[in-house]
Amino acid sequence: MESGYVSNDVCDIYFESHGTGASILFLHAGVADSRMWRNQLQIEGHRSVVFDQRGFGKSKWVSGPYANRADAIAVLDHLGIDSAVVVGCSNGGETAMQLALTAPDRVAGLVLVGAAPRGWEPAGGWTSNPLWDEAVAAFESGDIETVVDLDAQLWLAGAGRSLDEMEGEMLDLFRDMDRTPAATETERNQHIQTLEPPTNEQLDLIDRPTLVVVGDRDEPDLIVAAHYLADRLSDREAVLIEDAAHLPSLEQPESFNTALGGFLATI
Repeated sequence: MESGYVSNDVCDIYFESHGTGASILFLHAGVADSRMWRNQLQIEGHRSVVFDQRGFGKSKWVSGPYANRADAIAVLDHLGIDSAVVVGCSNGGETAMQLALTAPDRVAGLVLVGAAPRGWEPAGGWTSNPLWDEAVAAFESGDIETVVDLDAQLWLAGAGRSLDEMEGEMLDLFRDMDRTPAATETERNQHIQTLEPPTNEQLDLIDRPTLVVVGDRDEPDLIVAAHYLADRLSDREAVLIEDAAHLPSLEQPESFNTALGGFLATI
């Protein structure tokens, strides 16, 4: 295993590289860090690369304009990787699509997990969830621990399950991963550089092999988004991971790795 920091602009980005072979770059969700991919670091015949985005995990937040896609390229350049299959969960999926649009030669394939392209929304608008309002109120009052608990209910337990049903070590990991980004979210959102026009308006320009994955306990709108992305970008149906919410790679690694391995075998 190789690990360290890549300096990009004024920020040091923590990365890890595991194994040898064709490269896979994993991009974590906005409620996690690179540890959400702990069960994908030893994929036979492949080199698994993970990194913590700015303001997540071991990568400290440094105020100023930034783009996750640029930090991803910096990691690939540092490791001498010309192209990789890019696996992105949630916000990481948006970054993966941005990479496919802005640096297509660096992307051998896409795996989009619980993702929705920026600029897209369901036909009837986004579904209201009372937990969102509670999380916003807790955030505005500075109660980060309550925000983390509500995030755990929304994104780890998911639809139709309670936190009491979640395995304790996984719940502890989720809370530990979510605390730092929950505290830096407002400032990060003020400085992040996105694409214009929005990603959803540029999907026809993405021509890389694509797999779409979503947990069956994820937010209903994101399940709709998964089918939408599969229709727009893939020649295969979206893979629904049973008994998993927003982080199926962490919660159901065997099922997730089976789907990922089947896709990798086609590239």
